[in-house]
Amino acid sequence: MKKNLLLICFLLLATGAVAQQKALYSQYMINYFILNPAVAGFEKDVNFKVGYRNQWVGFEGAPKTFYLSGEGALFNQDLKRSKRAQPFQGVGGYVYTDQTGPTTRTGALASYAYHVPLNKQIFLSSGIFAGFQQFRFDPNKVRLADGSNERDPVTNHGRIDAFMPDLTVGVFLHSEEFYVGASLFQVLGNKIHEADGTEEVSRLSRHLFVSGGYNWDVHDKITLMPSVLLKYVHAAPIQADFNVKGAYHFSKRRQKSVYDDQVWAGISYRTQDAIVGLVGVQFKEQFQLGYTYDITISPMRHQSSGSHEIVLGYRLK
Repeated sequence: MKKNLLLICFLLLATGAVAQQKALYSQYMINYFILNPAVAGFEKDVNFKVGYRNQWVGFEGAPKTFYLSGEGALFNQDLKRSKRAQPFQGVGGYVYTDQTGPTTRTGALASYAYHVPLNKQIFLSSGIFAGFQQFRFDPNKVRLADGSNERDPVTNHGRIDAFMPDLTVGVFLHSEEFYVGASLFQVLGNKIHEADGTEEVSRLSRHLFVSGGYNWDVHDKITLMPSVLLKYVHAAPIQADFNVKGAYHFSKRRQKSVYDDQVWAGISYRTQDAIVGLVGVQFKEQFQLGYTYDITISPMRHQSSGSHEIVLGYRLK
């Protein structure tokens, strides 16, 4: 077990290693804002989401992630009174903490997005996240073989604390029927730590996310939403999420709306990692509750009993 904990540790910090440093989410389909700052305000309401993920349950030192996010459009009443499409602005932010074994990442980011109409239905937006990230490494949670902590360049200097500015940029093409987006996280590539006596430097790696999806009305009360998410980090394999989500709307209105009380269920396949089942509900037109369970298919399956994630949302109309 400790051998596996060390593997995670060195993938995250050790010199020369490159791994996905951003937290992993399975519930992003009900909160794309955490993947792309250009999403802020696109629904024109104020949305708050709180999420918790417990990854690789039963695995010592496995990742645990918590976040709180909020976003909405500025001057929303003016937008609703206008009879024609016009540019609008979105603002928001989120805070998070992500702990994996001896490493902890904590951050706070504010966002701004500007949405420009290409026609009456389609908008193109660009946005940024700007804030800070704090990285902490606690060597007391690591035990190397033969008591070699004192000789290892990563663990022999005690606790490492790094406080860094953080920046993310994104673009988002969207309408009521489809979306396509791209975002680049950790643009600055800040230095985390430089081991004494070596030329190796640990840095924040840039992460590219590309996503797209389509809302397909198969019935007056049923919508299917296929989507895909691609994740790329330099020197690591591309990881892809292929998703299908179906929602049933409880509404007497002729046309479905994002405000409808509804239930949804879906399935995802994440390459090199897991098969994911998701369920959720929206009630009283404002509250959302979503849950996912990841069935691990990577070699981690021998040490874990899957991953759990839950998200609670509130829409302020």
